[in-house]
Amino acid sequence: MSSLREKLKALEELQQIDLETNEVKAELEAVPGKRAEIDGRVLDARRAYDEEKARMEGNERERRQLESLLAMERDKVKKWEGRLGEIKTPREYAALSREIDIAKKANDTQSEQVRDLTAQAGDIQKALDAKGEALAEREEGAQTDAKALDEARAKAEERLRALDARRAEAAKAVDPALLAKYENIKKRRAGIAVAPVVGMTCRGCHRNIPPQLAITLQRANSIETCPNCHRIIYSSEAVNPPAASTA
Repeated sequence: MSSLREKLKALEELQQIDLETNEVKAELEAVPGKRAEIDGRVLDARRAYDEEKARMEGNERERRQLESLLAMERDKVKKWEGRLGEIKTPREYAALSREIDIAKKANDTQSEQVRDLTAQAGDIQKALDAKGEALAEREEGAQTDAKALDEARAKAEERLRALDARRAEAAKAVDPALLAKYENIKKRRAGIAVAPVVGMTCRGCHRNIPPQLAITLQRANSIETCPNCHRIIYSSEAVNPPAASTA
């Protein structure tokens, strides 16, 4: 039959395994969020690139429309200028000349707009190239980060399987009734059912226990609970006494 110290040590080991398991599970639970963060960085860079690309496409579309309209208007002016020699009356000549002047001024304005759009296109292209490079860097970095995340997840899953196997073995060393009590306290106390007492302080709730209880724990001949947090408590010195000096 196991001594009480052995039972407490078995509980201590079980608690440690459960704490490690919780840490690994937390790592695994964080994986989707980290993956979303990686994907989000790429998405932000792609969105910025697409917005700049849309600006370029809008600029090109507006320039083509203006250039097409300008070509049509210049052809019209040429035709009007060709008709000037055919006009017989001064009034008609003056009227057509006035229309030609108005059309030329409008064409000059459109030409200036085309030049402005061309200059803007150069600036947009520079921004587009920069954002394209940023997108490529983000995509490359995302591949590296995703690969590292996948490797970390695989290792965590392997550790979790090993911890599950260790827990199954450790649980065998704990009396069924004590194990049931442990599991019940663990559910109510944020996963920590067993806590050492150092000096007179429970490391579960960080509050002092009564002096008489501290003395009882030193004997390590009974299962006790903290009067404050109701966790199973034990004396670290009693359960894990320092090794005897060989000097």
